[in-house]
Amino acid sequence: MRVFPQFNVTAMVTSEQRAEAASRPPAERQAMVRDVLFRSDDFLARLKDVKRFHMPVDGGTPDVGQVGALLGDYRSGKSFVLQYFASKHPPVQTETGWEYPVLYVEARRDWNSMSLGREIYDATAAAAIPNLSTATINKMATTRLMKMGVKLLVIDDAHAILNDRGQRRTVAMSLVKYVADRRFCNILLAGHPAIEKAMMEIPEIEGRGGLPRFRMRKYDQNSVEDRERLQYLLHGVDRLLPFRELSGLGENDYVADFFHICRGTIGWPMNVITAAAFFAINDDSPRITLQHLRRAAAERLSVDADYVPFGRGGDRHA
Repeated sequence: MRVFPQFNVTAMVTSEQRAEAASRPPAERQAMVRDVLFRSDDFLARLKDVKRFHMPVDGGTPDVGQVGALLGDYRSGKSFVLQYFASKHPPVQTETGWEYPVLYVEARRDWNSMSLGREIYDATAAAAIPNLSTATINKMATTRLMKMGVKLLVIDDAHAILNDRGQRRTVAMSLVKYVADRRFCNILLAGHPAIEKAMMEIPEIEGRGGLPRFRMRKYDQNSVEDRERLQYLLHGVDRLLPFRELSGLGENDYVADFFHICRGTIGWPMNVITAAAFFAINDDSPRITLQHLRRAAAERLSVDADYVPFGRGGDRHA
């Protein structure tokens, strides 16, 4: 059974709230940093897409028999959207046992042709996973999904299997088609945009609902709008961090450096912010400083890098 993070989504807007957060034990502050999640407009838009794919009519019932895709570059925030959504639909205990309204599984590159079916058993806390043939495990996994009351099956990192043109992709997509054909739930595949071409090469998958595609937005360094989007997100993250003072992450002195390391997604800047926040907690600093950001970024530079981010900045960040 997958246990999702206790996402840190509550902004601290008063000095008292910030002081209280900064006074918590180090382990609690570490968890607040590690599991920080700012629900930006982009995040909420994709979350709304997933909700609509799952429940297309307000006040209606979960849709069935459709296959959809959430597409985005690596570290673009797809998993945060999906895990947050799944965390809002946790397993529930009924008179007949546990039910899983939304089942979230992550594909891996080391999977073999039977791994998806076996992962469904594992994700639904099966006492034992049957050792069966490929065809039988797919049928039994589908029966397991129906028995456990699954209404939305989410397969994250689907590129791990869809980029393989061999038996692994064939068997996994056969399972997806079989589940869709049983018409008891929808299936959402999430992964790198490259999987779009792979899915379109499988007409029986694309034909299940026309394959609605939801796309994570990228950040373009040459776009004024995207600079403002990134600043807005950085300001939002700043208000979630457990420090006595704001760190000014979204101020102009920092934005060019965050853009330099972002590669079009927010995940790479968050790697640096998380590490810098840990440095700041260890230093008992009231905020993340320029030195913390510079140190965190420097540790993540490639051997041929010709630019060190956060090598400059306003004096008040020091």
